[in-house]
Amino acid sequence: MAALVIWLPVQRLFQTTSVEAIVNARTLTLRAPIDGVVSSAPASLAIGATFPAGTPLLHITNSRADRTRFDDLRRLEEHTEIEAAALKTRLDNIERMHSDFVAQTRLFQIGRIAQLEARIEESKSNLAASTTRQEETAAVLERALELDSKGFQPKALLEKVRRDDEIAKQDVRSIEQRIKGIAVELDSAKSGSFLGDSYNDRPRSSQRADELQQQVVELSAQLTEKQLMIRQLKKEIDVERDRLQLNSDAQVLAPSSSAVWELLTAPGEHVQRGQELMRLLDCNAALVTAVVSETVYNRLQIGSSASFRLRDGDVAMPGRVVNLTGVASATANYAIAPSSLRKEQYRVAVEVPDLANDGQGCHLGRTGQVIFTNQSGAPITATAQ
Repeated sequence: MAALVIWLPVQRLFQTTSVEAIVNARTLTLRAPIDGVVSSAPASLAIGATFPAGTPLLHITNSRADRTRFDDLRRLEEHTEIEAAALKTRLDNIERMHSDFVAQTRLFQIGRIAQLEARIEESKSNLAASTTRQEETAAVLERALELDSKGFQPKALLEKVRRDDEIAKQDVRSIEQRIKGIAVELDSAKSGSFLGDSYNDRPRSSQRADELQQQVVELSAQLTEKQLMIRQLKKEIDVERDRLQLNSDAQVLAPSSSAVWELLTAPGEHVQRGQELMRLLDCNAALVTAVVSETVYNRLQIGSSASFRLRDGDVAMPGRVVNLTGVASATANYAIAPSSLRKEQYRVAVEVPDLANDGQGCHLGRTGQVIFTNQSGAPITATAQ
């Protein structure tokens, strides 16, 4: 027991330890994403206040964001919509007129067909009458020839009878040709073409309907073009609206669970894009900054195991070496600058996860001692403390 009492203090004298160690943490600098005026978010900002990740900390509003492009697109969209509405109204009117002229042409066609059919029937009646007269004159001529052969018929009367018979035959042929001509007109009328001496092959209503149909095609193409342009403008307006929203209104969120370390602005202040607004203390990445002698420093390497014990505590918390800066300047994002430790020149950063997981914050600024694991002839490795 006496030997044990003597050995424990002596063992500590031979352990590889730090000369000086302090609990440190990295700081996060929040910068303004846009130009504008700062206002407080729902969270109450105070030095040391802690926030979970994603908490709104500040709100920046820029009432002077450039909205020229957005306003131009909106005006162009409104102008295009007015033009499209006018084209739609005009198209509807022309389609209605076209329907009226088509109906009028159809009525004209029906009337023309009925007229030609009536003329054919009339001509057939005239043909029947002329045929009857021709038969009658033929019979008279036959009797006149018979009388003439017997010498009882004057020559003048015979010539007259012959002339009347020839006229009757020509009347029959004339009516037959007239019926053929009317039949041709009837067939043309049924197919949509109208033959006559005093008008074109198509009535004015049909020609006007064709002109209106061409205008319907052109206006439909123009209306489709305007509608496509409106859809494209809406897409561009949505993109420009999002851009304007990003440049006119922004919230500054806590990137991780952290505490306010330094406030660099105040509500109502106008800030520039990229200007520093505040610094947060990231206790999720708590570590220990230690200084060691040159002999100890030369035996360490990245990943070497170590343990840390607070100055007033007995619990050794395991860790590992994550940075060896030596006499070089350490990174500037530490809450406590490693250069403030001056007992030795060689600086070491040791990650100690238990400092962030003990529910008491990161113990920033508390001092202690780092003990490095010793193994002769082999790299320093982690062992239980």
